[in-house]
Amino acid sequence: MGVLDGTVAVVAGGTGSVGEGIVYALLSNGADVVVPCRSEQKRERLEDYVKAVAADRLHLYPALVGDPQSVEEFRRAVEENFTRVDLAVASLGGWYYGHSLHRMSFEDWNRVMHDHLTTHFLFLRAFVSLFHDRQNQSGTYVMVNGGESKLPAPDAGVVSIAAAAQKMMSKVLAEESSGTGIKSYSISIMNPLKTRNRQGNVLDEWVSAEQLGEYVAQLYAGNTPRGDQVSHVLHTVRDLSYSRTATRTRSTAGS
Repeated sequence: MGVLDGTVAVVAGGTGSVGEGIVYALLSNGADVVVPCRSEQKRERLEDYVKAVAADRLHLYPALVGDPQSVEEFRRAVEENFTRVDLAVASLGGWYYGHSLHRMSFEDWNRVMHDHLTTHFLFLRAFVSLFHDRQNQSGTYVMVNGGESKLPAPDAGVVSIAAAAQKMMSKVLAEESSGTGIKSYSISIMNPLKTRNRQGNVLDEWVSAEQLGEYVAQLYAGNTPRGDQVSHVLHTVRDLSYSRTATRTRSTAGS
């Protein structure tokens, strides 16, 4: 039995190189996983990747996370097909490199802020509101980002700014959810993640996308150290430790 048996998870960015590892791990732990997808090629790639684990518990819906109307339509589709959502994971954003802040174009600034912040806001607004609408006001929201929030990067500083804002977004969400059963977490990965796309120049001690997904699953289940803290930082695989004794009370259908 997995620690997520009976859990419904939604993963924004689940078809990306990091997100697919999270999806794989959540499925491996017993969850039904719902993923918005805008590319047929990425859909097929993800389906092929997880088919040996639990293809019947992967549910993909066409949606563009950066578009408000598309996100709301995706939320309605999830509500129509599932009695509840227990866990929402946002693995969104990308990379930018090329210009210092004073030479960066307004178009590039807007694009990075949209990809790193607006998408998070739209996804958060859609699914955290579902948590609040539940009778017992419960659910877990997890934001995944890199170490750029602590490491200002020349010629990529806009990513550092956006990553710092993402961390504050999770802290604000935690404060706004105070007194409810809703949990908010931010996971920062300080080294590059090992993914299927990154084949060369990797170190054994780096965390893989699948291990990150396992950490999310154990965090939800209450099996990780510092589970009462909003911000979690992973440097290497040595930071991955679990008690393997779930302390979280699982949500039940219809609650």
